[in-house]
This record gives sequence, structure tokens and C-alpha cells, in this order.
Amino acid sequence: MLRVYHSNRLDVLEALMEFIVERERLVAPFEPEMILVQSTGMAQWLQMTLSQKFGIAANIAFPLPASFIWEMYVRVLPDIPKESAFSKQSMSWKLMTLLPQLLDKDEFVLLRHYLTDDTDKRKLFQLSARAADLFDQYLVYRPDWLTQWEAGETVEGLGEAQNWQAPLWKALVEYTAALGQPRWHRANLYQRFIQTLESATACPPGLPSRVFICGISALPPVYLRALQALGKHIEIHLLFTNPCRYYWGDIKDPAWLAKLMARQRRHSFEDRHLPLFRENQNPEALFNSDGEQDIGNPLLASWGKLGRDYIYLLSELENSQELDAFVDITPDNLLHRIQADILELESHAVAGVNLEEYSRSDNKRLLDPEDNSLSFHVCHSPQREVEILHDRLLAMLEADPTLTPRDIIVMVADIDSYSPFIQAVFGSAPTERYLPYAISDRRARQSHPVLQAFISLLSLPDSRFVSEDVLALLDVPVLAARFTINEEGLRYLRLWVNESGIRWGIDDDNVRELELPATGQHTWQFGLTRMLLGYAMESAQGEWQSVLPYDESSGLIAELVGHLASLLMQLNIWRRGLAQERPLEE
Repeated sequence: MLRVYHSNRLDVLEALMEFIVERERLVAPFEPEMILVQSTGMAQWLQMTLSQKFGIAANIAFPLPASFIWEMYVRVLPDIPKESAFSKQSMSWKLMTLLPQLLDKDEFVLLRHYLTDDTDKRKLFQLSARAADLFDQYLVYRPDWLTQWEAGETVEGLGEAQNWQAPLWKALVEYTAALGQPRWHRANLYQRFIQTLESATACPPGLPSRVFICGISALPPVYLRALQALGKHIEIHLLFTNPCRYYWGDIKDPAWLAKLMARQRRHSFEDRHLPLFRENQNPEALFNSDGEQDIGNPLLASWGKLGRDYIYLLSELENSQELDAFVDITPDNLLHRIQADILELESHAVAGVNLEEYSRSDNKRLLDPEDNSLSFHVCHSPQREVEILHDRLLAMLEADPTLTPRDIIVMVADIDSYSPFIQAVFGSAPTERYLPYAISDRRARQSHPVLQAFISLLSLPDSRFVSEDVLALLDVPVLAARFTINEEGLRYLRLWVNESGIRWGIDDDNVRELELPATGQHTWQFGLTRMLLGYAMESAQGEWQSVLPYDESSGLIAELVGHLASLLMQLNIWRRGLAQERPLEE
């Protein structure tokens, strides 16, 4: 059965999962627990909390929803490959082959215009990747569109983009079949999957005994229907973090409202049922003629659009059980008051457009000037934001001895852009102000310097070989070690490169390739010549072939110049190799 647990506290939902795992043990001792998560960060947090409860957290699988659903397709349906032929990466490469063949057709005039003068095929690669990403989203959120396009039909009411997207999708499906790959994808499999499960009289072999869904803010409708079908044969526990105890979604028609009125949520901890609506005696008054609910809390109404739609999707699930696990909030500070208002679907914000209305507002609350539960900081830079954050965390830890760093999480919209500032502030703090920290959910290229260096090397054909960029490659220890350059040697090289006048460009030929005038100076060849000449003679002896020796690169330490020259020679070889055209197979 599919059970949906609603709570305003994630730790309560996690405790419910612990209770179920402990009380209802799996029959097969080696069967892994299956917990669907939205990110690796949530998986790590669940592992830590489960290990605290049970002393160990092992034999637990944390798949993402998309990979789990496809795995269920493979287990339930015959002849389904382990990997889809319509993955985003696979579609990108296929579209790179297909698009040039279709550009002469009238439907693709916009794409033909975009790909004009695409000599290096970069635009084609980018367009193919964007189209593959678009189709990947359609597979999840608009499978009905793809089904119609695959049949040669069009979808009524769509814009001009359908004129080229529909034939492109059909051509992609036909090309995939011509390659001998299965035509199965998420759009044409999920209905077959649901029908198979609903018609089965016994549980199909290979299904997990139970599945938990934890920490996922929203699931696509097709995934919910697939989970509902699975719930006929196995236990599905959907743990949903819901800020409001009442139904705050919209409705599609009055008949649906009447159906919702008859439903109640069972309390998770007590033997009683709770109403679904705040105004349970007259819920019709909550909705306008379009079925939209006039949410009583403006903050929930403006920031909760995604949750509002998801609440409606959850209400559509049939043969499911809803359980209430909300925790009452004591409004003892500003933050708790806001949370309590959202929980109870109320608003005690001060209302009034002028002074008279403001003074008459009955919902005014007296705020404590010392209340710092919610604060806003206006900062002139990201660095300053992180510095203030560090100071505030130290103050909080000092004021509350029970608070520990493991209890604190900092949310950032773009963690990659803030990572350097976090490392600079938190990583360089003195011992008495040091706070343990970890940065999660960074892109792989940001968290692994070797990968970052590799991606930089792939861009060598377009590189100007700016001195700072080349020396930055030597900040990667494995790359520096490859050319026998240690940390001390890198400090010398930074000084020598700057003082010898190296700015950009490998040599004059490289400068001309970039369609810029060559001066014979400030290139790597010019600077290395000065350094090597400085090993052979002093600058006091004058110029040699219009080149003045650089004196600092002399003595035993001069071998660093040879190592640097080896790096530049290798970079130039890679640059020329990457600039050559090669077939896709290579």
C-alpha cells in the first residue's frame, strides 16, 4: 500500500522511518532497504541519523527517482535494457548526426538560421545538447506529447516550436530503431508498466519489499502513478515535508472538492482522524470559480507554488492512506510565529496602506527588539556575506552550549560561486575561531581539481595562454609533479614569469592565429628565451640578438626553466592535436 506521511518536521519523518524499519523488519536479512532521495546530501544525512539510531547504517540503497523507476521497468517488464537508449547523453550525440540531415526542410528554418556559419560545429553541439535536455524533460513531464509526435500527430494549442520539435522527435525515434536499439523510453513504458502491475494478481518477482521516499519536495505525475501502481504489491512510504497541516492546493472541479471533503488524515501517533480543510464546515468558500484556493497566508501563497501543485497531485492518488505527523509550534519568537502562521494557514502580518489603517490593525504583534531568530544582512560582496555568517555562527555556538556544528546547515542558491569564499573564510580561520565545515552538492569539476584542469586542457585550441591561466594548471599537485615542479619551485616560477615580461601567447605564430599583431615580445617563447639566456650570461653583458638576459634564472635552480619549457611544449602539442578535426568515433 502507498502511505503518505505529512509533517512540518523532517526529523519527525525520519523518526517515523526509523520506527518502521525497527518494528517491521524485512523477511530477507540481506535485502537492502530502498530509500529514494533527491540528492547525495540527503542520503548522507539519512545515513548519519540512521547510524545514530541503530549503531550502524549498512545495506541501504539511495537511488534517485528516475533511476529507481527505470530499474522497476527492467524488473517488471520483459526485454527492457538496463540503460535507456533515450538518455540525455545518448540523444545529444544522435541529434548531432540527425540535425544536419533535416535542416533543408521548411520546418527547421529557425534552426537552419541559427546554425549558419557554424564552421567548428560548436553551435550544433550546443543545440543538440539543449534539444536533448528538452526531450528528457518531456519524457518525464509531457509523455503524452511525445506519444502523439511519435505517431505523426500534433498537440493542439502548442506554439511554433512544435513545428520542428515534433518531426525531430519522430526522426530521433526512427534513427534509434535503425541503429538496432530498443524504441522503449519512459514515455511509452510507464503506461505499460502501470497496466502490468494493476492486472497482476501476485507480486511480480524482483520487486523490493518496501520503498521509502524521503526529502523529495516534488515528484512528476508519471512517477507518482508508477509508485501508486507499485503500492498494490509492496509497501510504499512517501514522507512529505508539508509546512501546513490543512489542504492548501487547488481543485479541478466541485465534484473533486466533494470527494476531498469525505477524506480525512489519520494521526500517526494517536488513534484519531483529522479534517483536511481548515474550514471543514464550509470548504467551498475557500475556492474561487476557477478552483483556486485563496490561501490565508501570503508567504505560503507566494513561495509555495511548487508545493501547492504537489499537494494537489498527492490528493489525486487513489487507494492510498494519508497520515498526519504535524508538530505544534510554540510562537515564542518571530521565526516560530511565522512558522505557526503557515502551519495553521493564518496570517498575523500587519495590514494597512496608511497610518490610520496600520494603527487599527488587529493582527499586530509586539516584537522583541532582542529577538534575532530571523535577521536580514545586506552585504556589499559574497566574501562579506560569508564573513558575517562565520561571526554569527560563532556567536550562536557560544550562546547555546547544546548547539554543535553538526546541527547547522547553510543553504546557498549557487554553491559553486560561493565555494572559494567559504574556503577562504572558514578554511583560514585561526584555531580559536575555526569551525569544522563541509561543502556539499558542488559540481564535479569544482570539487575535483584534476577534473577542472582536464576541462581547461580541452579548451586549449581557443586559449590565449595567459600567464595566470598556465600557472594555475601547476596548482594541481599531480600535474605539477608530472613536470617535476614542487610548491617552492612554483613560487619562483610565478616571480620569474612576471618579471621576464610573459603575458600571453605561446609564440608569434600563436598570436597570428588569433588574428592579432605579433610584436615578438611578451609571449612564452620570449620569456623562456630570456630565462635560458640568463643561465648562460648576465644582463650586464648586454643583449644577444635583441634579447636581454633575465638574471634570476641562474645557478642550480635554473632547471625549473627547463621543466616549465617542457610543460609549454606539451601544451602546444595538445593544442595542435585538439585543433584537428576527427570523426565522432575517435
